Amino acid sequence: MDRKKVIRSTGVVAGSTFISRIFGFVRDILISSIFGMNDVSDAFYVAFRIPNLFRRLVAEGALTISFIPVYTDYLHNKTRDESEILARKTVSVLILILFAVVSLGIIFSPQIVNLFAYGFTDDSLLSLTVLLNRLMFPYLFLVGIVSFCMGYLNSNKHFFAPAFSPVLLNVGIICGAVVFSSFFEQKIMGLAFGVLFGGIMQILLQLPYMRRSGFRFSFMPDFKDPGIRRIFKMMTPALLGIAIYQINILVNTAFATTIFKGAVSSIYYSDRLTEIVLGIFVVSIANVILPEMSAKSAKNDVEGMKSIYAGAAGASLFFALPASAFLMSCSLPIVSTFFERNNFTHNDSILTSQALFYAAIGLSAVALVRVTMPVFYAVKNTKIPVFTSFISLVVNAGAGYLLIKTDLRHAGLTLAVSIAAFAQIFTAFIFMRRKFGKGMLKPVLVSFVKSFLASVLFGIILYIIQSKIDWSECPFLMKVFWLFVLISTGAAVYLSAAFILRIKEIHYLSVFLNKIRRKFL
Repeated sequence: MDRKKVIRSTGVVAGSTFISRIFGFVRDILISSIFGMNDVSDAFYVAFRIPNLFRRLVAEGALTISFIPVYTDYLHNKTRDESEILARKTVSVLILILFAVVSLGIIFSPQIVNLFAYGFTDDSLLSLTVLLNRLMFPYLFLVGIVSFCMGYLNSNKHFFAPAFSPVLLNVGIICGAVVFSSFFEQKIMGLAFGVLFGGIMQILLQLPYMRRSGFRFSFMPDFKDPGIRRIFKMMTPALLGIAIYQINILVNTAFATTIFKGAVSSIYYSDRLTEIVLGIFVVSIANVILPEMSAKSAKNDVEGMKSIYAGAAGASLFFALPASAFLMSCSLPIVSTFFERNNFTHNDSILTSQALFYAAIGLSAVALVRVTMPVFYAVKNTKIPVFTSFISLVVNAGAGYLLIKTDLRHAGLTLAVSIAAFAQIFTAFIFMRRKFGKGMLKPVLVSFVKSFLASVLFGIILYIIQSKIDWSECPFLMKVFWLFVLISTGAAVYLSAAFILRIKEIHYLSVFLNKIRRKFL
């Protein structure tokens, strides 16, 4: 029952996220077409990554990871009134923290940008990056409140609004690219205002769902409250763990600014394509299992936790491994079809596809990291995620520094991320085996082997098909047609192989699709 519950709940989140990723694709296609891959687009992505770092650190990262287990414990072991008071105190404290971080970020933006864009030697480019960074830093405050709503609603088994809110961010950025940019001489400025507009819409979406769930806001910050202290006690190591992961991204961004104009953008677009899979399926699963596992942990139900994890890990691999094979075998067709037009040239497609190929290698490892870390957070152990993240940081920085000096150049940075992800999950498995025994990992190994075999067959067939097509000369509609053929053929091959290999997750796929159909059709 636990596996089915995870898959059904994931259907709601994944369905919402699927719509978000479609809008995200439209957004990226518009941005790549209008701005191309150059130093100006690099400036925007560097500027946006910095508040994004703090967003994931303070808001949806450490706070959500720390708030959900404590709040869930209150829901199961204390009264509803006590739980609601904790929620109000938490958001009040969060408001103060976010205000302070945003203010400092705006003031010290020049120093922060210089730290993470040391490859930018043009003063005008640096000034533009600083201005964009200052404009977008308030988005941290907006999305921080949205992230609190996500933790609150997910803990109360409401998944739709938090999962759907990124759609509105994408709508905001699309408005920035198409509408707001026309008001500025430097058109990239419109994207910054689009980010803020999207953040405001994200908050407005959450409010009716929060009220329906019983939340009533009152400003009551209390740093001495026992529940708040528990949250902060968990948050400190969680903050370190997430900080290390985000520093990995910024380290790669800093390295990329030293290679060639457009390197930051090519890595960004490759990240966006891999995040489609992670966002629709894996992150959706991770968002569902943290409150579920926290509830099991509150009841000391270890077997229930094992069952949830086995289902979540198996489902993640079932989607991540074929996605990895697809992105690797068809990296150029994908990039060329979606992005190659106007200011985005075929050479840009080649550079981005190279980054995508090596990023896709580690997709299954990243997927497992996303669903494995909630196991430790659910039992209130934040030290292990910190240690495994530190291993990832060291491996990523070392490998990235060495690989950018090879012929791989920018693609070496995405390969470094993949290597670091495998190092992190292997380290996490060692600790998991010590804590929960061999039984926790055996189902995961079985799922991996079966999904891997089906994916290898799938990838080989798609590579043979796509290699027969000249993607540099192929008209757009023909690219769309051939990409549809590749996806359809791949799906048929993979699902057939999954059926023959008796992969369990294929039996839940119908449940998953029916959930989406009932929700949106």
